[in-house]
Amino acid sequence: MTRSKLATFFLLFLLCVVIIFFNQSGPVLLFKSYLAVTLRPFEIIFSQIGNKFVFWQNAFLGIRQLKESNIKLATENLELYGKLAKLPQIEEENALLKEKLNLADKNFWNISLANIIGRDFENNRSFLIDKGASDGIAVGMPVIFKGEVMVGKISDVNYNTSKVKTIIDVSSKIAAVNSTGNVSGLVRGLGSDIIFDLIAKNKKPEIGDLIISSGTDGLWPRGLIIGKIKQIKSEDNQVFNTADIELLADFRDFDNVFVILK
Repeated sequence: MTRSKLATFFLLFLLCVVIIFFNQSGPVLLFKSYLAVTLRPFEIIFSQIGNKFVFWQNAFLGIRQLKESNIKLATENLELYGKLAKLPQIEEENALLKEKLNLADKNFWNISLANIIGRDFENNRSFLIDKGASDGIAVGMPVIFKGEVMVGKISDVNYNTSKVKTIIDVSSKIAAVNSTGNVSGLVRGLGSDIIFDLIAKNKKPEIGDLIISSGTDGLWPRGLIIGKIKQIKSEDNQVFNTADIELLADFRDFDNVFVILK
């Protein structure tokens, strides 16, 4: 150990001894008091700086947590909105499946539920469904809506899709009868509406009578609802009476239909 280091060691040692033995002496207490007063402003400044640092640190941390919480809440809200948006669709699907079971049990039909995927909005005479040959769909099969309301027939079939011609198409002809069974005739499509034609001259349906399929043509099951009488036309120079039929629903309002397979 060199002399300088040794001298420094003894000096520090003596300083420690002095502080220990003279800690409560007047000069030391006075020096400590003076030092405390001198350093007090710095202590306050550093304390305020420390408090502000802690404040801003907590603030930034709180903002970060709030941001994360908002993101999580927004995600949960989007999921909730998605579920709420799907709820009516799920309820409608459940109602349609229930209707499908009711139709099958009541009429001993084999029913296929199909979604409408394309429409002829210009004249409402046809639309496309998402069922085809792979689902057992064939040309000529009747298409109905819930409540056994008649819609149309399968006119063209692909592997996964099919085309339906509605009963207002000019090619549509349905053997029909009123709900009481005492007036029969033929329902024909006019392109934009339907008419109850070939009514015997001595027979007149009542306005408001429901017109249903009679099943005598072998093309449609009996009892499907076509519409109701809204106007009767009887002229002396005509062999038959006719009547205008009001459709019970607009085919453009349908999103799903039932195809009667058997």
